[in-house]
Amino acid sequence: MAQALTLHRLVQDIGDPLLRLAVDPGGAEEPVAGVAIHDPADGGGLEPGCLVLCVGMDAGPALLALGSAALRAGARGLAVKGPLPAECAECPVPVVEVNPGASWMHLAATVRQRLLDHSRAQWEPAGATSDLFQLANTISAMIQAPVAIEDAASAVLAWSAGQGDADESRVETILGRAVHPDRLRRLAEQGAFERLRRTTAPVYIEPHEPGMLPRVAMAVRADSEVLGYVWAVVTAPLSPGCLRSLEMFAPVVALHLINNAHADSSGWARRQRRDLAAAVLAGGSAGMGAARELQLDTGALCLVAVGLRPYSAVSDTAAAQAAVAAARLRRLEEVLTLYLTAMHPAAVAVRGDRAVYALATWPRTDPDEALTAARSLAADFVSRSATALGDGWMAAVAGPAAEPGQVPTIRAQADAVLHAMRRSGEGAPAVATLDETALQVLLDHLRDITQSLGLPPASGALRRLAAHEGADGYLTETLAAFVAAQCVSEEAAARLRVHPNTLRYRLRRIREVSGLDFQDADQMLLVQLQLRLQRREPTTPFDATDKAPDSNSS
Repeated sequence: MAQALTLHRLVQDIGDPLLRLAVDPGGAEEPVAGVAIHDPADGGGLEPGCLVLCVGMDAGPALLALGSAALRAGARGLAVKGPLPAECAECPVPVVEVNPGASWMHLAATVRQRLLDHSRAQWEPAGATSDLFQLANTISAMIQAPVAIEDAASAVLAWSAGQGDADESRVETILGRAVHPDRLRRLAEQGAFERLRRTTAPVYIEPHEPGMLPRVAMAVRADSEVLGYVWAVVTAPLSPGCLRSLEMFAPVVALHLINNAHADSSGWARRQRRDLAAAVLAGGSAGMGAARELQLDTGALCLVAVGLRPYSAVSDTAAAQAAVAAARLRRLEEVLTLYLTAMHPAAVAVRGDRAVYALATWPRTDPDEALTAARSLAADFVSRSATALGDGWMAAVAGPAAEPGQVPTIRAQADAVLHAMRRSGEGAPAVATLDETALQVLLDHLRDITQSLGLPPASGALRRLAAHEGADGYLTETLAAFVAAQCVSEEAAARLRVHPNTLRYRLRRIREVSGLDFQDADQMLLVQLQLRLQRREPTTPFDATDKAPDSNSS
């Protein structure tokens, strides 16, 4: 008979520094069925057997009321960020204290992965060892040191109990579910990874920053391929017996990582979802079938495109800039997938050449509400992701599609919005929709069409003005100010800081030199478009190669 994963065991396995069972009026030995996020606005998230994440709740009376509702709904317990209010001691269901520095999306993803690992361990053959947290605890007990298991990219997969005896660096790594890039760089400079790649034996690594404890690390391999690492926090080199014990576990950890590569959400299943999402983006009959398999045909379907803001890196070559951008997009895809796992589990993310796309549905929601919900999701991700990704990201939201076959269309719209946001420079918003950027999108496509046809940047009246006084003459400046002021002379004069009579004289000169008829709507529209296009010329190396996206590109 399969052994259920109880709340007490779940908290014990994940353990410090993330979770602590603070209150148990009875019920902590009952099985956990899942994790849910409570939304105070709609009272949702109280599902039978679930650990309820109390996001944004810290008031004692509200938590007590939620505890009573959770008891009636059969929820397993509440997860609350510390410090806990005194009233929690009276809560009728177990209360799990969450480290205040932890991310809710990381916690939700960790709990879901822990439940998946435990479930898979019940039906896998003996020796398959899919329960990586249990394995980390076993290794820790054998070598008497807190242990973390990471993949080849230094993302944390599991950790043992007893992390309270580790240092701040380990705590931050577990809370962020990955080693900080600065620490990775220092380890690389120290030669740690090179030493790990050269040997199958554990390696002792001296601390590289104040307050940090030494490490003993071991690379985990399948043949010559490094699948991941086991890291132990120590105070001194391990004894020969502990080193032999650590080496003994290398093939067991390798077996688990290989199983993960083919079975869990970060391996084969995740790659399959990405492939299906790419098919949905491409459209056609294959895309329709992929949408059904991903259950993206169940409601209003929106698309979020997240990309990098334009930046200027004059000292870098184009190849170096491209390499940095590609690496950041790969990391973005990982973080966005993790975020969606916690906040909108039915959504799927896939990386393209210039952006990472998220496809999400909102069943039983009208189109306007779905678009608003998608925009809120994008804004929340961009604001939260600065810690994991750094600044410099923006998101374009498009949709909803009436049916999955329209996804290529809304994808092209999202690409166009993202492209327009990039051309807007530093003043661009972090999140935008097509309605919010319609003029910029139209101007960008008009500019690219103009260039593709080999048309000059100015024709007609503007060309004649430029021939008379140069591209930056005072008459061209006056015309631009007049148009920007909606052809109101007094407003244009104020912008130019000249007397209205001076402005009127200049307008007469413009008419004489260029032949512009200010009463001809078509001539004025052409002038206005040409002036606006000139103002949206690219100004950074990133923009210079950022043409309006082809809807068929990925």
